[in-house]
Amino acid sequence: MTTSSSSNAKSYFDLHTSGIGYLKNVREVPVRGGRRAQPFLACKIDALVGPAKDPSYRTFDLKVSGAKAKELVESYMGVDDRRKRPLVRFRIGDLWPDPFIRTEGERKGEAAAGLKGRLLKAELVDRGEFMRIETHELITRGIGYLNRPEEVRPKDGDPFLACCIAALAGPTDEPEYRYIETKVKTESAAHLVRRCVQAVEAERKVLISFFLNDMKIDAYLRTKGERAGEAAASLEANLVHIGLIKIDGQKVYPLAAPAPDTPPTEDASASEAEDAPDAASVHAPEPAEREPVSEEQEREPEAVESF
Repeated sequence: MTTSSSSNAKSYFDLHTSGIGYLKNVREVPVRGGRRAQPFLACKIDALVGPAKDPSYRTFDLKVSGAKAKELVESYMGVDDRRKRPLVRFRIGDLWPDPFIRTEGERKGEAAAGLKGRLLKAELVDRGEFMRIETHELITRGIGYLNRPEEVRPKDGDPFLACCIAALAGPTDEPEYRYIETKVKTESAAHLVRRCVQAVEAERKVLISFFLNDMKIDAYLRTKGERAGEAAASLEANLVHIGLIKIDGQKVYPLAAPAPDTPPTEDASASEAEDAPDAASVHAPEPAEREPVSEEQEREPEAVESF
């Protein structure tokens, strides 16, 4: 969570996605709204995911927010040759899905969606460093509420643990939520999620800091309710690490090591949370349904480790 030394400055919940990809489609986007409306710089990044010899791609459509990122991106305005597209290491803030219905082509009428966000940082990648990479990772980290942990047993395939994370993004006094459906991919994360099942079922506020990998988007048409027939999209990723857990505002993981002369207590699993401001006071959202509902101030927030 980002804070500021200024008494008038807001604090923010950061949802950051980092990786390596190809910069393309640099453009200036006009904005309607009269004389004061200012165009903004935008670009797309084809992020690399998976084995270096045969990677997949995730395309992000981004508003360029970081000052240094603007300098780099602007220098590639008008570069359309695929061979001249630069390879960049990037950090994106406040990722969100943008669903729509295709209006032309063979797939007209089908649901589709894009991944959008704000480009906070971008720097050129050294080719030598790039050639040494064996696996490309697309890491998303932040904090959010744990919902719907469940053991999934598909008819075809191995069983796995899944959960939904209501990730927090934006000002702490009025945050937004990004609902992310996750598969739990590591034993350590699975162990911690299972420890939280009872608290989630009791409708307690279970807040975690998380690392996700391989963010993607799944578009579909709504089939129920007043919005049936509209396009919608859900974010999907692999949960690979949990760094902190708070239940109803109390930190239960990791526990602080007791002082050498301090005798063990019977309730060591629920220590006091830190006094620093955090998401414990934010109203926890209702558990996300399977069909989730999908211009902030420019800023370059710090990483989520400060939470």
